[in-house]
This record gives sequence, C-alpha cells and structure tokens, in this order.
Amino acid sequence: MADAIEIDALTGGYETNTLFQRISLTFPKGAFIALAGPNGSGKSSLLKFLYKQLKPKGGTIWVEKTNLATLRQEALAQKIGFVPQNGRLDFSFTVEETVAMGRYANPQKDDEQRIHEAMRTCSILNLRNTPVTQISGGELQRTFLARALAQDGKILLLDEPVNHLDVAHQRSVMHLLQNLVTRGYTVISVLHDLLLAQAYSSWIIFLKEGAVVADGPTEEVVNEAILTSVYNVESYRIYDPYLNKELLIPRW
Repeated sequence: MADAIEIDALTGGYETNTLFQRISLTFPKGAFIALAGPNGSGKSSLLKFLYKQLKPKGGTIWVEKTNLATLRQEALAQKIGFVPQNGRLDFSFTVEETVAMGRYANPQKDDEQRIHEAMRTCSILNLRNTPVTQISGGELQRTFLARALAQDGKILLLDEPVNHLDVAHQRSVMHLLQNLVTRGYTVISVLHDLLLAQAYSSWIIFLKEGAVVADGPTEEVVNEAILTSVYNVESYRIYDPYLNKELLIPRW
C-alpha cells in the first residue's frame, strides 16, 4: 500500500516543550486513520506539523513523496485540507462564501462547479445562502469539511471532527468521512471516542506523551493490553451485530 504521508525521525514541539523525539510514522494512502491517545499525548500537535502550523526541529515529513519543508502553503493547501477543532466564524458569511474560501489556494475557471460539488458531497447545498451564524453545529462542521474538499487535495486532516456534536450528527459526519475514503481520499482524524475509532477507522495510531505506542490496522492494534498501557484502564469485548465484529470498551 502506498503512503500518503511519511514522517522520518520527527523532533519538535513548542518553545518550552519538545513533544516529539525522533518519531517515525507512515499514513497509508486511501485509509481512514485515527489518531488516539490521552489528553496531551500530541495528537493535535501532530496534525499541526503535517499542515506546517508547527515547524520541526529535526526530521523530515514527506507528503505524497514531496518534502513538506519545500512546499509553499498554497501548494500544500492543494494537497491537504485541514478541519480544525472547534472551528467557528464570527462573521455572517454564507455557507457558500465559507466553502469558496477553499478555492483561494487553487483558483480555476470552474470554481463555482467545484464549490457546489463540495457542498453537494457534504449535503449542505440547500444551505448555500444561509449565514453560518444561523446553522447547527453539525451543519457548520459539514461546511468546514466542504471548504477543505473545495481545495481539491486528497488528504484530509481533522481534529476531533465530532466534538460537541450529538449522536445523530456524529454518525452523519463519520459516515461522510467513511464515504470519502471509498472515493480515494485519505482521512487522518483525531478521535477521542474509541468506539468511533473502531467502528470507522481502518488504521489507528496510539500516542502517549509524544511517543508512538502502537500503530497499524485497527482490528490488529486495538486490544486490552494497549488500552491498559495507553489509558491505564481495563476493558472488555462486546459483539456488535450491525458491524459484525467485536469492539473493545472500557470497564467503567
């Protein structure tokens, strides 16, 4: 399987905290990859390195075989769409105006078609003239995702995309992400909910205190020992007849 992103000996973090020390990872192309781990483990920070919001002190990041350090932000935006955690807009842009922001890095003659296609994919085309200050949290999350899709990149980074959403909206967003993977996208998402990670991801990376504890196919990596090691909790298995597989849940 080809890799969408490769990290080789990444060292870096913040001024007073070098979070990562020579970590190496690969992100399989065309997979739904979950980043899991306790608070402060480095999940959101890792996404920031992949989108050049943080600069490594050492090591190399390759995006589709191109050295990330050589990519200007506009060129990177044509490869990767980023959906931040708790995204918000304080101005009354319409949904369509917000999605159109994704075309700034990659303007083409068919901008309107690309924008409408992104909104249609995210089931928000009917909201195109509605101010973003008047839509629900789930609709806003879909709007930010459509903005990322409008950039035309095939790699999507998402930081807790279902945070603060109710169960119905969580399911809707997760199904949408899963559908995008079937269409050739690579989805890399921070997920706190291990049930969602097990239900939707095909690959999972566990981080703890800036170190990679485990990574690989979700069904192979998620086990009782990992949950004890990463979260210090006991767990047990239940069978989900809808998914036709066992899921690991914490012992409350």
